[in-house]
Amino acid sequence: MILPSGAVRPRPGASDWQPVLLKVPARLSRTISGWSPLLWRKWRLTTFTFLATFLVLQFLIPARMVISGMGAAGRPSAAVGCLLGFLWLVSAFRPRGLPRGSQPVRWVVGLFVGVQLLGHVVGFDRLPSPVEASAGTRWLIFVMSIAGVTLAVADGVVSRAALDRLLRTMVVLASMMSMVGILQYLRIVDLTSYIRLPGVQLNSDLIGVSSRGSEDFARVAGTATHYIEYGVVLALILPVALHYAFFASPGGAKVWSWLLAGTVAFGIPLSISRSATLTLVVVLFLLAVVWPWRLRYNALVIGVMGVVAFRAINPGVLGTIRALFANAENDTSVTDRIARTSYVIDLWQERPWLGRGAGMVIPEEYILLDNQWYMTLLDGGVLGVLAMALFFLVPYFMARSIRLRGLDEETRHLGQALAVTIPAAIMSAGTFDSFSFTTWVGVMSVLIGAIGALWRLDGTTVTRPLQLGVPSDSYVTTPLFAQARRRIRGAWSAAELRSRSSATTPSDGRGDS
Repeated sequence: MILPSGAVRPRPGASDWQPVLLKVPARLSRTISGWSPLLWRKWRLTTFTFLATFLVLQFLIPARMVISGMGAAGRPSAAVGCLLGFLWLVSAFRPRGLPRGSQPVRWVVGLFVGVQLLGHVVGFDRLPSPVEASAGTRWLIFVMSIAGVTLAVADGVVSRAALDRLLRTMVVLASMMSMVGILQYLRIVDLTSYIRLPGVQLNSDLIGVSSRGSEDFARVAGTATHYIEYGVVLALILPVALHYAFFASPGGAKVWSWLLAGTVAFGIPLSISRSATLTLVVVLFLLAVVWPWRLRYNALVIGVMGVVAFRAINPGVLGTIRALFANAENDTSVTDRIARTSYVIDLWQERPWLGRGAGMVIPEEYILLDNQWYMTLLDGGVLGVLAMALFFLVPYFMARSIRLRGLDEETRHLGQALAVTIPAAIMSAGTFDSFSFTTWVGVMSVLIGAIGALWRLDGTTVTRPLQLGVPSDSYVTTPLFAQARRRIRGAWSAAELRSRSSATTPSDGRGDS
């Protein structure tokens, strides 16, 4: 286009000129142009929204509160888990509804659910009592919730940032549950007695604050069902909290992350539980295995300082926990567990392979076993124990593979932080009937699903070479057997080179004689 004479050609991309006093600041202009009334905005529900809702209901609502009319199976978080299972099933039937590629968590969850369904059928084949039948149906609801949450995390988390956001959310909520327990311990306020929601009621009385030890120290449960569950759940989440504290950005984010980790750790001994103490020892020991020596020394110093500070604030609590182990042979909770072994073996021999029915071995009809492996052996038989073992072991080896083959240091450390929770969960399942406690089950579902999500997002395969540490790695050392493998390969290559060079050396013409 030809401009008239005297016209000034504007600069390319320049906006129309206006007086300075009439100009609107750029940030305010963007806010005004993008503003719309709240009710007009389009809200998009994502998998993270449902999972965050599940975690909020899991940690902030007392575990004994259920949806009115649904009984023990009506915990609100369990309902969200079942909804996630339904949505995952719908996605599975849609073209390209699920992420492509290998996902072992799907197979192990499918196997676990299949064995529980088979066990349910087997249980009704022996004509159970009405109480047993109701317990079996309630167990199936929990199984569907477990499967829904695990698969939603494994297949529904779209990016590594979303996975980190989900796990950080769990750490924040766990620290809030820990704080509820701390307030109970200090006798300031019991927040659980003030929580009231429409359509939700208590299925049984709140457990409140108890006492343990010769000096009757307060024993708290936060929002969990029991004191043991409170301590064990916090101990299982602590490795994840430590991971994000290590890798937080310098400044306020790192201080905040360490405050969260410290709050989670502070609540563990307030449960005054052997199970929680053993779980804590297992996760910290297995996590420290991958740390460089410098970090181990620093962690040891910080740990000693933390123990001294805790003992100064709460004198006698740690001594009471130590006495639980020192006097274990005189503790009825220990001797009774040992005495039940013969009862379990006799009852198991009646139906050794498929058990008495999934979820149908309940204290009202049998005895309180306080051992999940015993309960699974009785209600699922050998097949049920194998399914439960695979439910834990397959994700464990996946997480260990991520630790060994992750593309960067943070991924490898997160893989180890998730991996250490599995042996701790296996161990704790032998100290109480863990699958009867919904907070423990929900946390393990998220952790196992997170292992599947990290496996998928990192593209981990068993054929990927082992990732050796670099000098700048501060939190992850090179695997010991990776160093050994490198040396063996180097020696093998040197031997092959020598053999080839000797084979190509020209002969001097003299034959062997």
